[in-house]
Amino acid sequence: MAEGDTIHRTARRLEGALAGQRILDAAVPNPASPLRSQTARLRELRGGRLERAEAKGKHLLLHFETGLALHCHLGMRGSWLIHESGSRWRQPRRRAWIVLSTAIAEAAQFGGARLALRTEGELRSDPRIASLGPDLLAPGFDPAVAVAALRATDQNRDVGEAVLDQRVVAGVGNVYKSEGCFAASIDPWRVLSELTDSELDRLLGELRDLMVTGLERGRRPRHVYRRRGQPCPRCGAPIRSAGQGDSNRTTYWCRSCQA
Repeated sequence: MAEGDTIHRTARRLEGALAGQRILDAAVPNPASPLRSQTARLRELRGGRLERAEAKGKHLLLHFETGLALHCHLGMRGSWLIHESGSRWRQPRRRAWIVLSTAIAEAAQFGGARLALRTEGELRSDPRIASLGPDLLAPGFDPAVAVAALRATDQNRDVGEAVLDQRVVAGVGNVYKSEGCFAASIDPWRVLSELTDSELDRLLGELRDLMVTGLERGRRPRHVYRRRGQPCPRCGAPIRSAGQGDSNRTTYWCRSCQA
């Protein structure tokens, strides 16, 4: 699943390509597009401009001057591609859920978990957005607020499960969960009640640092993730893996050096 750094990077790219440009067309070539039932709102996009692209955790929001917003969640396989107008596409256009065309660029979303055109009022009241915890990549991210959010949830939860809960902290996915706990030398299976506020603050700091690096460089760390059985880069012990939480997402960790 696309994690917070991917969504923030996608927002930057879309804003750079489309912001301020008049939308000449908003098309839905794929018959399976969720926007097929929103033809009236699609027509409202034509002739208007994108004001800004915003990332909130794993949600991507495109705000238009018409008062509409495109709410996207890429899920496991969704993606946005941007092409210069008239250039050859890397995927067949007919598969796109939406294509936004300007005089200089075309941006298309392929697949995803969610795509809807909402009014700004509908967006503000959407529980998927309203219930999000603090976004680790938000410019004003405050670690103290995120620590408080972790304290407000069930203290019997494993910390590795808790940081994946988008209602607690937003943007963390399975890669950063494992790599952040490793970087902070914290066992992802420890329950929250066993961790001090200082340890939670350290974990959040490592998570944010790793995600900022992923955002800026486009590369994610791979010290433990998907390295089961390989030697830990810190102590040499074998990396372990196991399913964690109700969703049974695979966690990778070193039992030897993550206390």
